[in-house]
Amino acid sequence: MTAAATPNRSAAGTPGVASVLRLSPQAVLAVYLLALALPQNNVLAGGGGAITPARLVAGGCLVWWLAARFFGRSGMDTSPNPMRRVLLLALVLFAAADTLAFLGGVDDFRIAAADRAAMLLVLSLGAALLICDTIRDPRALRILFGAAVIGFSASALAAVLQFVVGLNLRPLTVFPGLTAQTVNIQDLLRGGLARASGFANHPIELAATSVVALPLAIYLARHTKYTVFWWACAAVLVGGPLVSISRTGLLGLVVVALFLLPRFGLVRWLLSVGLLGSVVLLAGAIEPKLIDVLVSTVAGSSKDSSIWSRLTKYDYVWTHFLDKPLGGQGFGTYITPVQPFLDNQYLLTTVESGAFGVIALLGLLFVPLRWMFKVWLGKKSTTPEPLRDAAWALVVALLVSAISFGTYDGLAFPQFAGMSVVLTAMAGAVYAMVRQQEVTP
Repeated sequence: MTAAATPNRSAAGTPGVASVLRLSPQAVLAVYLLALALPQNNVLAGGGGAITPARLVAGGCLVWWLAARFFGRSGMDTSPNPMRRVLLLALVLFAAADTLAFLGGVDDFRIAAADRAAMLLVLSLGAALLICDTIRDPRALRILFGAAVIGFSASALAAVLQFVVGLNLRPLTVFPGLTAQTVNIQDLLRGGLARASGFANHPIELAATSVVALPLAIYLARHTKYTVFWWACAAVLVGGPLVSISRTGLLGLVVVALFLLPRFGLVRWLLSVGLLGSVVLLAGAIEPKLIDVLVSTVAGSSKDSSIWSRLTKYDYVWTHFLDKPLGGQGFGTYITPVQPFLDNQYLLTTVESGAFGVIALLGLLFVPLRWMFKVWLGKKSTTPEPLRDAAWALVVALLVSAISFGTYDGLAFPQFAGMSVVLTAMAGAVYAMVRQQEVTP
């Protein structure tokens, strides 16, 4: 057999690591996303208190990606991809910041938290890199969209039931082999109403993850067979921010509504917003006081102490930045209430990881945003409609993520942190598919 006739064992669809294991990347990654939407305080019994099912699967994804990279491609795409680059650059920058911080000395009581935060970041990036380099067709991407939507719709539904009838579904998620750690959920009252958190660690995290998943559900409602099901998921996801009574979630809903207009056109936009708006009216019918609390939450923002307290922290952050401008005090070392609550991921990253960390965080958000805008608004003749619509969904989700990071410390919440990195990876998958369409005759 000549060299030209020798099969390329590293090409997609040929035997390799994936075929030997009889696993498809999208199936494993879908399991990861479903597990990520479950309560992240449910840990493996006897596992040291930090190993959740989602982190276990993410670790497998990291090993898979590393093995495929070092011992054979196994269908991995090795062509240039800006999202892969920014994922790896973020890892390098956070590592460099940590190195500088630890060389300067870190208090002993901060080290455990720093180690845990670093582990979670590496695991999340491992799952993201596997998405970026293996998801190469719209069907596989829809599977990941669907897993995220179903998982976070379940969390939002649990929150709605918790808010309406006081039913707590979290104990049902403690499967055999797991144990539930105590979660210190604070600020559960607003306007006399108990804020719901669903499967999230806090009502704000519930609101942010629900709205991030919403544009993905809208995409699936157009490009899959089960339109009614995905619209039902979208309605449930709208309910998440409402019962969490969160400004972050309400602001995210406004972003989604605004970006639906150029996507749907005026008539369909009115119908869609009307459908989603009916969820608000239904919520008001079930709990009349909710509408008043939501209105006062938005209208009273200028007088709210929680907002003004955020604005008073800039001097504190600036002082710490000038003290350690490059590496900060160490990723994951910010301990409250020893240090003041910042409720802003950009400020928190500035203190923890300095300029290196801020560059990494902005890169993870705005590099994929730039490319997805280009795909969405690019030439319609060269890019299939499903890919342009997927880019639109990711643009909206990434914008919601970027805004949410300005209203709370999102990387401290495992569900939202994991989804934020996944969005960057999904953008990398869309970029690769568009590039493949352009080079295919």
